[in-house]
Amino acid sequence: MDQTRIIRRYSAYFPGWAVAFGAHELVEDSTHDRQWLFADEQLGLILTPAVRRLLYHRLLGHEGVQEVVLGPAGLGTGEDEPPLLGTDEARPLSALRALIALPEDLHLYQSYHLLYPGGTRILTLSRRAPLGLIYREMAPLRVRMV
Repeated sequence: MDQTRIIRRYSAYFPGWAVAFGAHELVEDSTHDRQWLFADEQLGLILTPAVRRLLYHRLLGHEGVQEVVLGPAGLGTGEDEPPLLGTDEARPLSALRALIALPEDLHLYQSYHLLYPGGTRILTLSRRAPLGLIYREMAPLRVRMV
């Protein structure tokens, strides 16, 4: 039986504005050229140029997808494209599934961290909502679990 989970999405009022990610463990995935940030009740992915092209516009862009599918093959858009997050990325996929299993609202937005070079942005999925002073809410993202 399919289940659907709603994730609230946000964009900054002004380009470049963001809140800090917070304390985390950085794990680099050289196979996929991705840098993951693991924290309590929060998961982040550094938006390198390659990741930005693949994920940012699909998940946080105004013309982005409205639904993603989380299934045995990983996380995808349901289209004939490679998964956004495959089963070979076990730890991030496990952290994503754990966050989605929580009963509280989930929030998707850009953040930053002082440890990384200026301008570095992080795609953040969190139980904590971002500051309303900095972000405006967009259309939600549906996650269909199959």
